[in-house]
Amino acid sequence: MADAKISDLPAAAALAAADIAPIVQGSGAAAETRRATFAQITAGVHAERMFHVRDFGAVGNGTTDDAAAIQAAIDAAAAAGGGLVRLGPRRYRVTGADLVLKENVCLEGPGSFPGGQRASADYRNIPGTLLLSSARTIQVLRASTLRALTLMRDGLGAPPASLRAAVNLRNDMAGTAITVGGATGGHHDALIEDLLILGFDLAIRSDNNQRLNVRRLRGDNRNGIYLSNTRDISRIHDVHFWPFLTGNIGGISLYQRALAAVANNGSGAVRITTTTAHGLVTGDVVNTYGIGGVPPANGRFTVTVIDSTRIDLQGSAFSGSWAGSGSLSVWNNRRFGTAFRIEVSDVAEFINCFCYGYDRGFDLGNGAQSIQLHNCSVDDSLSLKDPFTVGALIQGTAFRTKWVGGFISSQATAIRVNSTSSTQGDNQFVGVMVGGDGAGRTVEVFDGGLTLVACDLPAARVYLASSGDSLSVVASDTRSTTFEAQTNADLGRIALVGNRLQALGSSPDQASALLRRRSEALGAELDLENQDGNISYRLSLDAGATAPLTIGGDVDVNPNGGIVLGAASSMTAPMKMTLRRSSTTPAAGHALGQVAFSGRNLAGTETEFARAGGISEAVTTGAEAGAFVVETRNGASLAERFRISATGTVTLTGPLVLPADPTTTLQAATKGYVDAQFTARRLPVVATSGATALTLAAHNGRLVSANTGTTLSIAWSATGDGFSCLVANRGTSDLAITMSGFTATTPTNPDGLTRIRAGGLATLLAFSPDGGTTKVLMLAGAGAP
Repeated sequence: MADAKISDLPAAAALAAADIAPIVQGSGAAAETRRATFAQITAGVHAERMFHVRDFGAVGNGTTDDAAAIQAAIDAAAAAGGGLVRLGPRRYRVTGADLVLKENVCLEGPGSFPGGQRASADYRNIPGTLLLSSARTIQVLRASTLRALTLMRDGLGAPPASLRAAVNLRNDMAGTAITVGGATGGHHDALIEDLLILGFDLAIRSDNNQRLNVRRLRGDNRNGIYLSNTRDISRIHDVHFWPFLTGNIGGISLYQRALAAVANNGSGAVRITTTTAHGLVTGDVVNTYGIGGVPPANGRFTVTVIDSTRIDLQGSAFSGSWAGSGSLSVWNNRRFGTAFRIEVSDVAEFINCFCYGYDRGFDLGNGAQSIQLHNCSVDDSLSLKDPFTVGALIQGTAFRTKWVGGFISSQATAIRVNSTSSTQGDNQFVGVMVGGDGAGRTVEVFDGGLTLVACDLPAARVYLASSGDSLSVVASDTRSTTFEAQTNADLGRIALVGNRLQALGSSPDQASALLRRRSEALGAELDLENQDGNISYRLSLDAGATAPLTIGGDVDVNPNGGIVLGAASSMTAPMKMTLRRSSTTPAAGHALGQVAFSGRNLAGTETEFARAGGISEAVTTGAEAGAFVVETRNGASLAERFRISATGTVTLTGPLVLPADPTTTLQAATKGYVDAQFTARRLPVVATSGATALTLAAHNGRLVSANTGTTLSIAWSATGDGFSCLVANRGTSDLAITMSGFTATTPTNPDGLTRIRAGGLATLLAFSPDGGTTKVLMLAGAGAP
């Protein structure tokens, strides 16, 4: 072509790789003009720059499958020895194949860390999002990096605006977002950071990959991170799993219905009726709580729908009577999975990690050795009282867990240790707030050992099973903590050292021991073990500012325990026990000491039935006088029945009734007088209306009023020599007497009469005229043949 100025040349159309352009190479006299293709020019320019997915055909419109284009960019970077593959501020759909992030390649979003929570839970417009099919995963291979982007399960749409949409969103969580390594692992030193992962069954899975690093990750998935066969310190830092997709949406996050009835469904299960339409379908999971009078109705249940306001709680067993309280809820922030799961790992490190709403927070299973957790926390909704949540589960052969700082709150069980590790390595929690008041025991040790150091244990129930190796609580706040165990001997194995308000302390001047209160509601208690290691006796102060000291046997081991005062031998004088009232204002009539006798009435109420004590009758110096008084209860109050005064005068309220004929010389009943005063004794009456066996204890010296329906029998063995009683036959027929042990089979009477006449009064006398050989029952009075 003819010579022309470059500025006079026509503009080039879209450039192709084969297009040619002049290039001047060299300088000065060595300069030479040469040709170069556009592909040669761009290759030189791009040699040191990132690989952008758009250059490989990615569209990023949220509907086109960009899997092949993104993989092509990754492959190009890998072929160049590694490099940065950049996403634009778009939404890239990945459905046709897994993405394989190869060695030394970094796949990065368009900006910085995408963060977590969005207004109204709307995540549809986050720049740099991969919409990943639940059938696909991102494989992160050796020494590769995944950074600064959002991974969202393909199909997630607008925030849920109804109960059903929220339930479906949770049920549809599926797939694994990130898989570290391939099927056999062996891909070490991968880095995953600054990600938001939403809507999958599992966020990250790593098996047999060493030194994994995960940093600054946010996510909402059914399960979070699952590590196994990871060694040489995998590092998981600043990971936060929270219900971003359903959280803080009014009427959706927590869907509630008031109750109109709680009853038996006719088949033994609990049926709940709501005041308004419940909106549930069979198979939905609900939380029921605060239901008074029907304890089995509280918990988490799958429902069977009866109609628009009635549901049955599957697996429940009705008992009790509804007290008119309670709530039914669907908590759409619940994730029925595990946030952090670790198996076969040594010294994996978790720092500043958190989860909320998961069934299990941290699950440390088989082979989880010396896992380190620093300022990690687990939380839930305490008001639901969900019985299935566990904050930290140490099980299988996990051992030597070290958890420092953070909190585990609002769980049914905050810490459960059930480790069968043969090393018997202890698990330690230091400076952790371990919250109680959940639906179960706060801390449980079934197997293995646990030490709590400088922990807060508000309203916590701490439990040790017989199979548990050890449980120690050191320098912790146990003011409102309750300690429990499978047996009393196990309770004695719980080691408590230097805790706030621990039972054993000392006075401020260190001069005396101090037995501290058990809680803010109960006083101190001293437990005594027997030779079998069981707590057999207790000394305690219960509730109330002036609660008495209670001394008694343990209700299970020694319910009838007694007290012996005095040495077993070598005593040369009687033991003296003093009940003292050391008053600064003594006065006549003061009760100086009392021994009370109490028990329960039929309603189970503790009742004082009788008491005895000393009273001051006079307190004048040199002329002091006292009395001994016995009081008994008759109905609503105690009253004085017996008094021995200072002069020896005995005052008895009511008649003096002796159980048998006294024989001792000068006994009052024998002589008929006391101090020249006539003593009257009324004839006791025993009314009968059915089968009655006459006995010495119940009928001797008494009038038996035999009403209609009475039958009489008498045995020599029950009466003996010298028994007598009157019988008034108030029936309309003559009354026969059945006899046993006597010489004859019918009563003796001079007129041959053997029965007591209807309407008559007769005397029966049982005696032996010859010292026991002949045994006679004599009938006198109104007899009948």
